[in-house]
Amino acid sequence: MKTIGVLINEIFKSADLIRFAALLGRDIKAKIKVLHVQYPQVQGTPGYMGAAVVAPTPEQLQQVSDEAKEAVDEVIKELKAKVSGLPSVEFYSEMGVASAILKEKVEDKSYDMVMLQGHADNSIWLQDSFIMDVVHNVLCPVWIIPPGSVYRPLNKIVYATDHYEEDIKTLKSLITLAKPFDPDIIALHISDSNEFEERLKSEGFAAMLSEKAGYKKVSVRLIADEDGKDSVESLIYDAEKAGVNLIVVLKENRNFFERIFRSSFTAELIKKAKLPVLVFHPAG
Repeated sequence: MKTIGVLINEIFKSADLIRFAALLGRDIKAKIKVLHVQYPQVQGTPGYMGAAVVAPTPEQLQQVSDEAKEAVDEVIKELKAKVSGLPSVEFYSEMGVASAILKEKVEDKSYDMVMLQGHADNSIWLQDSFIMDVVHNVLCPVWIIPPGSVYRPLNKIVYATDHYEEDIKTLKSLITLAKPFDPDIIALHISDSNEFEERLKSEGFAAMLSEKAGYKKVSVRLIADEDGKDSVESLIYDAEKAGVNLIVVLKENRNFFERIFRSSFTAELIKKAKLPVLVFHPAG
């Protein structure tokens, strides 16, 4: 059984994230491990000889941890009263740098995937730079869930593709992960080339993807990369119009991202998307 590590910091803003994780875990048969990370800020008190260091006491740190656990337990208790079949949900609290802790837990196989809350203007450290640090350095699938997201079964998924072999591997990983939903998967390509549209038609890319990925419910859609139109916004608009539940990207499809979206594609997508985003690494 797979395990999703769910990172929380501001516990009272994380209830929707915990609900989302628990319901997803139920549907894909994954355990949930909620990780509460404290990174205490050292406060300076002006004095005659300079700033006096005031660090939180062990008792204060334990109190914060206890309050976080109580809040998580309450969210799960309320959810269990409404739905059945929830997975095991465990709580852990640690102190340190969140991205480094996540990286270690993935490397020692405690987590198979990690889940973060998306962009929130008032968040202290769950900002774009932190999210991208996790995406770049934590080598597992990373879920980014926008604040306030309500879980919906992943029946329709957009996968941003350049139709290269690495995409086939990622599609297979995505199909395995999403198998309980039997989803429609839209392989979406943004291009400024009429030639590519002709290739899509003449070479039967949809049939090729279905055959190589071993899954029939794969379709291909092309979006024109028009001058003056933001490519990321085109992807998001098309996904929302199609009633998609999830946007999936491969982090290091360099030909795709650098040629079409530039290196900022994933960061821009995470910032703008109101849909959950799942980022795969080349290894899946």
